[in-house]
Amino acid sequence: MNAELEKYIQNTSSYFEEKYSGAPTLVAYAPGRINIIGEHTDYNLGLSMPAAINRWVIVCLRPRPDQVISVTSQNYHDKMEYTLGQPFTPADSWEKYVYGCITIFGNQYKLNQGFEAVIWGNVPIGSGVSSSAAIEVALMNALRAAYAADMDDLTLVKMCQRVEHEYLKVNSGLLDQYASQFSREGKLMILDFNQLSSDYVDADMKEWAWILADTKVKRELAGSKYSERVRETADALKEIKSKDSSVQGFRDLTEKHLSLISDPVQQKRIRHLVLENQRVLKAAEALSQKNFEELGALLTASHQSLRDDYEVSCPELDFLVDAALQLPYCAGSRMMGGGFGGCTISLVRKDAVHKFSNFLTDEYAREYDIVTEINNYQLVDGAGSYKL
Repeated sequence: MNAELEKYIQNTSSYFEEKYSGAPTLVAYAPGRINIIGEHTDYNLGLSMPAAINRWVIVCLRPRPDQVISVTSQNYHDKMEYTLGQPFTPADSWEKYVYGCITIFGNQYKLNQGFEAVIWGNVPIGSGVSSSAAIEVALMNALRAAYAADMDDLTLVKMCQRVEHEYLKVNSGLLDQYASQFSREGKLMILDFNQLSSDYVDADMKEWAWILADTKVKRELAGSKYSERVRETADALKEIKSKDSSVQGFRDLTEKHLSLISDPVQQKRIRHLVLENQRVLKAAEALSQKNFEELGALLTASHQSLRDDYEVSCPELDFLVDAALQLPYCAGSRMMGGGFGGCTISLVRKDAVHKFSNFLTDEYAREYDIVTEINNYQLVDGAGSYKL
């Protein structure tokens, strides 16, 4: 197991002992993720290229003999407690994730006793590396282990997605949960949402590194605009199907179908989807050939498409991308995640990471008076659990 992760598990376990006067009996963990390319494609059954990163959410848990559920957030120094079968209304966002996971799990598998748990995480919140999916996946893994549920990994990630839909009211795809559960150390995943299958490609980056720069802008628009994009693309597909009987779903679409869409905005949305799927395949090819200049160019093309056709960027993201692209040792850059804030991902020469970080930090502070956070993540294995 990753040495960093082991240390965090020990710390969380110690905190559990403080709070609940005894050791936990099991631990589960789930990582955040980056997404190299293939953005806003998951809910339209497209392709993407994610990987888990060395930032985790950890759940330490111990069953109780009664019906009480007691969950403490170590990060927020806050506790939620209720009795199974009794009405409970989650107050904060972290409680909605927890209550959603427990309720959806409990509706499928019998919860015949309560438990106490501590949740801790260091996945940055609101910066596009999927802290919410990491909470869901870690807790669902903990519940599966605690109640010996006969649940495969794909069922688990689909149940986590339902938490987003039903308790957070976000019509998200499966990208974040799937990457958190199924990633492999040192690999990038080519994830096909149409087949719900994944292939792995070696992420030997030679002299290159993936660098994330956080805008520190919170994504107020992300939820509503996300749902809007889901509707726009679904409406466009419906119109195309009414005019071309050979089209059964999103993956049948090609550029020639754009002319069948009467709404110019919906036409742009579908153009992004079709070309972004192509970019994922080209990125996999570039990676296998170690053609990092081509890989970088695909990243930049993805950003332009997300900015102009999908319209999910914001001035701060555009500024960081433009600043990165001024530098000769940056092969490409794009916004990553849902948009309207969060972070950018750039392909940067390893020997210039320090210069790159300093330049972006200085430029962003000068323009927005905000200190960006720059991160260089390692690619790690997906979620897991074990008895202590």
